[in-house]
Amino acid sequence: MLFLSVFFISLALLSYEIFLMRVFSITSWSHFAYMAISVALLGCGASGTFITVFQKRLRENFPAAFSIFSFLFSLFIFFSFVAIQKIPFEPLQIVWYGRQYGYLLGEYLVLFLPFFLGATCIGLSFQHLPGEINKVYFSNMAGSGVGALLIVLLMFFLSPRYLLVIIVLFSFLATIIFALSLKTRWNLVIIISSLILAILFFFSPLEMRISPYKSLSTTLKLPQAKILTQRSSPYGLLTVVESPAIRYAPGLSLNFFGELPSQLALFIDGDSQCAITHFTGDLSEFEYLDYMTSALPYHLLEEPRVLILGSGGGSEVLSALYHQADFTEAVEVNSQVIDLVKKDFSDFSGRIYSRVDVQTVVAEARGFVESRTDKYDLIQLSLLDSFSASSAGVYALSESYLYTREAFQCFLGALSSGGVVSVTRWIKMPPRDGIKIFATAVEALEKMGVKEAASHLIFIRSWATSTLLIGSSPFSEGEIWAAREFAGQRGFDLIWYPGISLRETNRYHILPQAYYYEACRSILSSKREEFYDDYLFCVQPARDNSPYFFCFFKWKFLPHLIRTMGKEWIPFIEWGYVVLIATLLQASLVSFLLILLPLFFLRKQKVPRVRRLKVLLYFLFLGIAYMFIEMSFIQRFILFLRSPIYAVSVVIFSFLLFSGWGSLFSRRIKTRKLSGIVISVVAIVIISLVYLAGLKTVFSLFLSTSDGIRIAISVALIAPLAFFMGIPFPLGLTRVAREFPSHLPWAWGINGCFSVIGAVLATTLAISWGFNLVTGLALCLYVSSFLVLR
Repeated sequence: MLFLSVFFISLALLSYEIFLMRVFSITSWSHFAYMAISVALLGCGASGTFITVFQKRLRENFPAAFSIFSFLFSLFIFFSFVAIQKIPFEPLQIVWYGRQYGYLLGEYLVLFLPFFLGATCIGLSFQHLPGEINKVYFSNMAGSGVGALLIVLLMFFLSPRYLLVIIVLFSFLATIIFALSLKTRWNLVIIISSLILAILFFFSPLEMRISPYKSLSTTLKLPQAKILTQRSSPYGLLTVVESPAIRYAPGLSLNFFGELPSQLALFIDGDSQCAITHFTGDLSEFEYLDYMTSALPYHLLEEPRVLILGSGGGSEVLSALYHQADFTEAVEVNSQVIDLVKKDFSDFSGRIYSRVDVQTVVAEARGFVESRTDKYDLIQLSLLDSFSASSAGVYALSESYLYTREAFQCFLGALSSGGVVSVTRWIKMPPRDGIKIFATAVEALEKMGVKEAASHLIFIRSWATSTLLIGSSPFSEGEIWAAREFAGQRGFDLIWYPGISLRETNRYHILPQAYYYEACRSILSSKREEFYDDYLFCVQPARDNSPYFFCFFKWKFLPHLIRTMGKEWIPFIEWGYVVLIATLLQASLVSFLLILLPLFFLRKQKVPRVRRLKVLLYFLFLGIAYMFIEMSFIQRFILFLRSPIYAVSVVIFSFLLFSGWGSLFSRRIKTRKLSGIVISVVAIVIISLVYLAGLKTVFSLFLSTSDGIRIAISVALIAPLAFFMGIPFPLGLTRVAREFPSHLPWAWGINGCFSVIGAVLATTLAISWGFNLVTGLALCLYVSSFLVLR
């Protein structure tokens, strides 16, 4: 019964963590939640400290302690969620309003409790069954793995409200299962109370408080604005809003004086706005689409075959139809977006996604292009994020495989002769997005053997957007003339075309100097690396190994930013990266305190300091190394599985489940001369190195197969590595329990603390040096853990 209870508690814990990340993505931004949740997860580390301090009393009263903590865990899962919706914490106000720090502390404390209570139940189980640690760890890892997969699957069918209830029911189930094994009069009380509360929670109304700074909140303040429908899935909460005042035409030329058709606003997670446009069948109503920078490629191509990556509500599809595209293929990762346009609002949208000359595909854009052999005249990437979130820097930690050098090479390889890749981005000041896109295009062309990359590029901007055209062939004189005419008639500024001069730039939307033109010239010159090094922001191209296109932060220029902008630089430059560093610092500080505190209570134990240091280092290395490899593999499998949702759920599920099996069989993995730890560490190093060298080759062989086959291959690839990764922890913990049992909960707490630090540190390192380095460091840590134990 105990093992089953641990399974369901672990399931509820990881499900709740993923659920909170989803909720915070809707109500605020996931990066601000990252800090609060990471600190809350240190509750796992705090549980080790708590058990260490009170271990004698807890050991003597294990049945009562486990029952109470599991029951409270179920209660606080529900009440912590309700409480954080009542706390008026607004991250974007924290620079100006000191009370926001108090609200942030309140979120920490509220989120801390359920994780602390659940982890304490698991820690108590390790202490109660020191001879069966491998079985307890198996239950813990298997439950966590199932929880990671189950919560993602349920997100396709249930709204956040019902997801929370399901998680609470699983936690109460753990309490009831353990209570059934008790032979006391309290077991009936616990069971009945759990059942009553579960029913009450099921019928309790729950609401999510969305930040007033998100686009959805501001749109709902428009005249007669109302929500027409909502859809929820792991890809986001879709909200369709109606208002006669809604007008969505990013970067529309100031020379356009016509009318825009009626539109509905479509939001993903309260932000990332696009539009569903009213279409009666008369394409002449969409003249405004010809006055946007993204329309430029249609003036260079005749009746092109078009591929739109991220079709959203269909604005780019309408633009292709207006410009007489021969055929349009629209790729959208979220099937619910397609369904809204194709079914729910089919009459309003004019059934654009059901036309014979339009084909919709539900897929991740990069994976779709890599798996196809078709050629296109135009590949369009337009504004896949919102202006407000992009300008606030909240995407700094969002990996994107659409804007890496390898992605641009992939897109260029899918073009027909004379074809064009068109990339549209928001204008931000100081300039960075457009410059980084230009640098990425230049290096992609050079990597493909193009000697004169400058002749393959045309770059323009409006007051809000910029569009870069990347040609598979050098642009002709006629195409350059057409681009100049297009920009001049619409009041768009020319940034680059083959043969451009300084006096032709910065004429309409005037900047203090021609920043974009000067940056483009530097990137195309022999002084490129010097420019990268001296520019205020990181504009070097992102790579698949470090796909953080939206991270522009440079530590060396932080003093300059503070000197010129004061503390106000934070919310307008790189919020996401600041949150990451703050999380790492806070997690490290709290972990330091949680690890040192138990030593005060363990000082009477006659354990040499050197052995305590070995325990500390062993579980520290394991905690960080495990997270380093897990996060690295999530990134590696995103492209193969063509979906970040699939990658996260499949990789986490596989790692946790097979690590659990490794734990279960850990005592059998040994020989007369080699211990299980030696065998597992050697196996981890060998398998990881083989994967680093050959994983891309394996992926390329199966890239065009079905989702089911690719998922099965992913699980098969992860299984052997995860199996051996599940061995060192239970064997090390068993050894601690045998030689100095009083230190067992301390070791459990160390591993929990540094698992949190490992997750944050992996992202920090990957942004600067890539995931290959993160994997290499993980292998060094595994080898170090073996050396420490010797």
